[in-house]
Parts: sequence; C-alpha cells; structure tokens
Amino acid sequence: MICFILFILFILFNSYPAMKNLDKPILPNNDEGYFFEVKDKQKLYIYDYQPNETYNSTLFIISGITGINHIAEKDLIEQLSNNKNRVVVIHPRGTGYSDGVRGDISNFSDFINDYIEIIKSDKDYNSNQHKIVLFGHSMSTAVVLAVADKIENVDGAILINPPYLLKKVKGMTPSIGEYVKYAWYYLFDKHEPIVNMAGDPAKIENEADRKESESRVNDPLLVKYFSLYVMTESRKLMSLMIDYSQKANYPLLLIYGLNDNIVDKTGCDLIFNKWRNENKQYSLIVNGSHGKLTVKSANEIIIKWINNL
Repeated sequence: MICFILFILFILFNSYPAMKNLDKPILPNNDEGYFFEVKDKQKLYIYDYQPNETYNSTLFIISGITGINHIAEKDLIEQLSNNKNRVVVIHPRGTGYSDGVRGDISNFSDFINDYIEIIKSDKDYNSNQHKIVLFGHSMSTAVVLAVADKIENVDGAILINPPYLLKKVKGMTPSIGEYVKYAWYYLFDKHEPIVNMAGDPAKIENEADRKESESRVNDPLLVKYFSLYVMTESRKLMSLMIDYSQKANYPLLLIYGLNDNIVDKTGCDLIFNKWRNENKQYSLIVNGSHGKLTVKSANEIIIKWINNL
C-alpha cells in the first residue's frame, strides 16, 4: 500500500512543470543604492532615501520573503518620509539586487539576522539623535517583531495587516493537487522552490489588490517561487507574533483594512490586546484592502503617529 501511494505521488510530482525564479537582475548604473556585506560575505542591497539633512526619524521598511521593489514603492517611501523622515529600504537576501539563492535559504535565521546586523550598524541607530521606527506590511510584520526582539533601540513599530490569522482566499488557497505536490517536496526535496507565492491574480476579487498583484507577478526584483522549507519557517515565524507582542516594550501603530480578504481581523485584535507597551494605537481603515490601498488611506494617521513619538 505504501509503495502504491509513493508511486501515485511520484506520478503527480512529475506531472507538474518545473518552477524557476528569475535570475538576480543587474543593478542599473544610475541606481542610488549601495551594498552592505553581512557576516557570511553576502552583499545585500540598501536604498537610503534622505529628504534633507535635518530629518526627524529613520524608518526601516522591513520586507518579507518575496522582497521589495524600491522603485515601484517610491510612492510609499515618499509617503512615509513626508519630507521629514529618512526611509531605508533593504532587499533581503535572495531577492532584488541582493546576493542569495532565489526562493530558498539554508538557514532561515540568516534572513532575520541580516536585518539585525544592518540596523545595528546604521548611523542613526548608534547616534540616538533620531527615532528608529520599523515598518512592516503583511508577512513582513512578523519579521518586524522578530527583528525588534533582538535590538535595543526601537522607538516604534508600524504593522499593516499583520497575518497572525488568515482567511481562505480565492486565488491564494492551494488546491488539493497542490497540497499533494507540496507534501512530496517537503518529504523529498524541501529546499526546491515550488510554492507560487504570487497565486492567481485574476481570481482576486478586490480590484485594487488584483491590479497590485498583477504588477508584481513578473517583477524581476521580487521572488515568486519558494521552497517548502522557507514556507514552513515563515509560518512558524507568524505563529510567534503573539509571543513577540507580549514582550514588545515599544510603541505600536497597528493598522487593519476592513476589506482585507486575506488577514482575519481577530488576529490583529489579539496582537493589539497582548502588546506589552501601553503606548499603542489601533486604527481601522473602512475601505482598506490587504494591499497598499490601506497604507495610502492611513497616510495622515501614520504621519501623525510618527510625529508624536
């Protein structure tokens, strides 16, 4: 019986086409970023947006496993800057212009430790002349909490739609066949990028999120396929969000879009209620979706909160 099941899995396994991420793109000659070499000699790309010499705070945009396109997100960067704040964008290892295998990592702790090393080496982190704020959206909010837990100088965190609890979503939930495929890979090749994190944008009901997802599908700076190792480690990290919240002794701005079809509000409620520091604010955006629409709609809330730190 076991041999028969393995045979069926083998057939299913070989019926799926191979998944391949795009290669690391070449950095344009006119790009304004620079590289930071972490402890294992990997060079990670950093984009440093400084509007003027007398900025008030430094915000680190923390990205999840898919990475970030700092060019496509220029509107978000300028919004957070408000011509008063420095904004630092880091391409995580294995994404964007940074070194690393696309869609996999030998030790997931390196992903977190890279952020810690870069932030601790930053000029403003060590000068105490500027407020240090960590910004995360969706899965990257879990990364924010893990990073903040390991550094001392955090003056605040902005969490947008933190995914502690998830809904079943059309276009994002795997089929039965995909679950079978994932089980095979987890058992026999868990470091092979096979999970499509981009999903099927055409099935996303929210128009704003659908257009945003479509623009990201073939973005060379973002990663599409991930190994089961990365996926399971990411899920473990998200499951620890309440534990980190109970230890978080720094101010919080939690923002949730009430039209978010991916993140369950109950999880956001839990994070806020368990947050250790009493300086915390929970804002609900009436027409906010899972994507950037929530961030844009919360512009005045975010800027006011940063100014009041």
